[in-house]
Amino acid sequence: MEGNALIVGTGNEDLDRRLGGVPFPSLVMMEGDHGTGKSVMAAQFALGFLSAGKTGHVITTEHLTLDYLRKMREVKVDLTRYFLRGKLRIVPINTGRFTWNSSVTRTMLRLLTDYVSSVTTDFVVVDSFTVLGTFVEERDLMDFLRQCRIFVGSGKLVLLTVHPKVFREDLLSRLKSEVDVYYTLSSTTIGGRRVKVMEKVKTVGGLTGVDALSFDVDPSLGIKIVPLSLSRA
Repeated sequence: MEGNALIVGTGNEDLDRRLGGVPFPSLVMMEGDHGTGKSVMAAQFALGFLSAGKTGHVITTEHLTLDYLRKMREVKVDLTRYFLRGKLRIVPINTGRFTWNSSVTRTMLRLLTDYVSSVTTDFVVVDSFTVLGTFVEERDLMDFLRQCRIFVGSGKLVLLTVHPKVFREDLLSRLKSEVDVYYTLSSTTIGGRRVKVMEKVKTVGGLTGVDALSFDVDPSLGIKIVPLSLSRA
């Protein structure tokens, strides 16, 4: 991340108040299991970037274009107007078409690397990197991260979401050393209430904000911060 990185909001005032925004440019990773809100959180970040005048790509391995836009709109993360204005491009990768192995992964990761190197927009979100990460070889992963670093070095941002335990511990340590910001998302029960928790494992550049926050995804309100005092009530 460049020393003169800006802090860009997420478009959610309560989230920004606690989180402190997102450094831009940067290489960001969100790790979380199914149901922890990482796809919605990544889309919320994208909405903040778009609201700040950025343009970007969302590469989704879990949805088709209209399905992705609809699902995010249902939780008040409405990216549709930016998509229609050409400010956002949705790129679906139908992972169900492939029998995944190291050879297929290497090919797909090379294509993704070339894609990131060719885009002229301000940010790229990959949601999720899990399938590619499951079979990735260390050399191929580091080549991809090097391209991401070049992209970030040109004043842009890459955000990757991934499920836990995808990478070997030694490979995960190398990955964490490459990224600028690393979040983990989880679900827990506090005082009988089920909430999601987002923790900042790594930040650079003096990013302010809390190290952990609890939240819920409300269909009528979107991402809603849940104070721990209320979680325990």
